[in-house]
Amino acid sequence: MSFNVKSWLIDAVVDSVLAKPSGSRHGITGFWRASLDRVRSERILRIGTLHGLHFLLTAEIDPDATHVMDPKRLDEYVEHEILKHSKDKVSYPIQAARAHVQECVEKGRIVVAFRNARAFTEDFRSNGRNSVWYEDGQGS
Repeated sequence: MSFNVKSWLIDAVVDSVLAKPSGSRHGITGFWRASLDRVRSERILRIGTLHGLHFLLTAEIDPDATHVMDPKRLDEYVEHEILKHSKDKVSYPIQAARAHVQECVEKGRIVVAFRNARAFTEDFRSNGRNSVWYEDGQGS
């Protein structure tokens, strides 16, 4: 089984991760409502575009870094939110990022962290669920 995250903001995260040397490509996808135990048990994470429906990265989920959002790490989460919006044509105000992250923290969302990311070139199947969805299979 693989855990899939699709977002139109993912291009900036992909560029940031792939700019690092192989073996150091660690990062976070974002803040999602999901079962922490279910996410932590997954071996493969795929990140891709929402409208293009093609996946850009595949990586191992990092169970040590995957966690329920912690109010003490607010600045770290805001920095990630700003990174995701770094390719926007219009600048993303830090106040908007902070408000969005604060809402995510209050809702108890999950930070999904990954490591050892690489380009993903294989075929995939959508199961029609929402933007965070699961796929049965080997999880290559």
